[in-house]
Amino acid sequence: MTELHFDFRDIFRAGRYGFTPKKIVVHLFGLVLAYLIYELLVYASLFLVGGGAVKQFWETYALLPVCPFADYAFEDIAIGAMWLGTFVLFVLFYLMSTMVSKITIEQLRGDHFFSMKAAWDFVRQHWRAVFGTFVGLIVVLLLLASIPIFVGLLGKIPMVGRVILMFTSVLTPVAFFIGLLMAYFLVVLGISLFFAPAVVATVDSDAFETAYQHLTTIWNQSWRVFIYEGILFGVKVICIPIWGIFCLVGFALAMQPLHFLIPMDMQHIMWRADRWLGGLIDKLAALPYLERFKIFGVFNLGTEPTNFPITLDIAAIFMTLSLLFIAGLIVAYLFSIASAGNTVIYTILRRRVDGENLLEVEDEAARSDSIGTEALSSQADVNLETTGTEEKAQ
Repeated sequence: MTELHFDFRDIFRAGRYGFTPKKIVVHLFGLVLAYLIYELLVYASLFLVGGGAVKQFWETYALLPVCPFADYAFEDIAIGAMWLGTFVLFVLFYLMSTMVSKITIEQLRGDHFFSMKAAWDFVRQHWRAVFGTFVGLIVVLLLLASIPIFVGLLGKIPMVGRVILMFTSVLTPVAFFIGLLMAYFLVVLGISLFFAPAVVATVDSDAFETAYQHLTTIWNQSWRVFIYEGILFGVKVICIPIWGIFCLVGFALAMQPLHFLIPMDMQHIMWRADRWLGGLIDKLAALPYLERFKIFGVFNLGTEPTNFPITLDIAAIFMTLSLLFIAGLIVAYLFSIASAGNTVIYTILRRRVDGENLLEVEDEAARSDSIGTEALSSQADVNLETTGTEEKAQ
């Protein structure tokens, strides 16, 4: 079992806990699956739109994911597909985060060989608790919000609406407390987005217990929650750029010999990959340090090369996939830090709230053996007492 301080010092280990191949691969798998579903949904919606929408989108963005929050001149069906793809990413993130949280807590308990398959089996049994927590809190918020909405609807009734509003104004103090309760549940819902996978993974809770744990944690340790999340954010700010730099340096070291030995071929490959990534490589290559060290080559990617052979087209496909893979690795490490870090934070907070050490979980087999031994011992004591009683009677 890992020895924790059960204070802010343990959060600084989140970068190390998150930087394990098993956890990064879990989140990378979720990212790849979400990316594929997103692209399929977007291009399927563009096919339905027709009129050259697919060609126009491909020439502008190609394989680059487009954020649905921005104001783009897309058809409503395409915007809906983007939101649906974003929702798929949300679902997959929390499923993978629950897996990583389970792997992390078992690692802290001393089981360093807890497998991804075992973590997935756990998620299959407990995924309802994670999403049930979100749904339950949202339902409570909607029920609370329905009270002033109902009063407002009564106030719109002709002739009697203002009279009803006059009488209900007496209940303004009650409405104030309902508003406070709504604000509290909004905070709890926001915190649940960080801790729901960690709570489910550490205590095997259902949706009701998970929501209760969030309520008690915010009520008793609210200042620690915000301070610890701030520390975890600082860990991300430090670790992610370092990991990104290592990934770019590794890419540069692998590509530099090719840039010098076959410059024209690499120009063709990088130009095509840049077009398939919506001009992203050209933007990255223009950054100060990337431009100075020529990580993406020494060519003007804005110039279209001529006589593009099919073999280099195939090479450009693998180059594009490799760059997407590198980007996925960086984002997966960010998600891994978040999942592992929030698991550590919840373990600390639980110790602060009720004094329970979530790392001290007795093995079921050992518990069964202990119960069996105690039963045998009790039976032996009863037999001895019976034998002694019989001897005295004789």
